[in-house]
Amino acid sequence: MHVARALTELQEHDLAILRLEKELEEMPEKRAILTIRAKIAEIENLRERTQAAIHAMDVVSKRIEDQIAVLGVKMSGEQDKLVSGTIASPKELQAVSMELDALRRRVTVLETELMTEMQKRENGDAQLAKIDAALANGRATEASLTQRFKEHGSDVLEHIESEKRARAALIASLDADVRARYESIRESRHGIAVGSLQGSMCSACRVTLPAGKVSALESGPDVGVCPSCGRILIVRSE
Repeated sequence: MHVARALTELQEHDLAILRLEKELEEMPEKRAILTIRAKIAEIENLRERTQAAIHAMDVVSKRIEDQIAVLGVKMSGEQDKLVSGTIASPKELQAVSMELDALRRRVTVLETELMTEMQKRENGDAQLAKIDAALANGRATEASLTQRFKEHGSDVLEHIESEKRARAALIASLDADVRARYESIRESRHGIAVGSLQGSMCSACRVTLPAGKVSALESGPDVGVCPSCGRILIVRSE
């Protein structure tokens, strides 16, 4: 293949690869996946905090229940004293009765506190259920977006691989010095190593060249060098 034509086509493949890789990077599905993953992370953090709060409620409820159980044992003991008939002193009977009343009042207070904690626990469970529903919805959305990304992305990746195969065949057809020169310029010039002479302008840097430079290029070989940007310049493609 003619060197000028090979270089031109090589540049077209490289630009196509850059465009496709940018398309892959900027796919809406990819941005949406990153957004939903950030939201899922927030929901997971909220779930952890909610679970911690529920655990704290359970600890408080268990402590209250234990206190009620201890008071229940004491009440049973005091009640047994009253009905046992072993206490003859009215004063002592009055003291036992007053202690029993005090224990009942304390149990009533604790039972009220327990009911409050149980209501808080119920509210916590309802909140956790909402969080779990939001988490499930978020993960389903992520799965759907990921599938769409794979479907669309696989097409783009296939095109990239096709361009790379065509590129490899072209680059192998060039002489080693031309190949090395092309790759060096491409790396230093943001992926664009080749321009073409369009009238008196370099298509790569868009600079209009002096008439003398243009004349020298046109009278020289098919492939030259842009005096402005230093890129390979295709003077004639055939």
